Amino acid sequence: MQLLVLWAIRFYQRFISSHKGFCCAYRTHTGHASCSNLGYRVVRRYGAIHGLAVLRKRLYLCGVAHRRYSPPRRRPMAAQRGDCDIGCAGDCGSALDYASCLDCGSCDWPNTKERSGEKEQYVHIPPRVSRKADFSPGLKRI
Repeated sequence: MQLLVLWAIRFYQRFISSHKGFCCAYRTHTGHASCSNLGYRVVRRYGAIHGLAVLRKRLYLCGVAHRRYSPPRRRPMAAQRGDCDIGCAGDCGSALDYASCLDCGSCDWPNTKERSGEKEQYVHIPPRVSRKADFSPGLKRI
């Protein structure tokens, strides 16, 4: 099973990730390894079950980083809630006429539940890693 998971991660890295057009939000914000790189290393070291558990936690942090630090996207305008124009007033004759009258089903559609940031606001995302800070100015690198 471990080889199958490693193969799937490599397939994702080579054929899917390179064509997405965006990169890992956690990596962009912190400078650490991307989620797929971490997943490959962890699965190779700890096995499929424990590795996927660690990867699941990392993907959660990546999602939090994306929702917290990416600029908000404008969504297309949807129909206003409660503004439903059903074309007939109960005088539908056949089943097809009745089906055409129900163009939006119910006028009281529930909004899609979006994650509230209440529990995600306390999730710690580490600050960006500075590679230059690893070396003191007076020390020479050997």
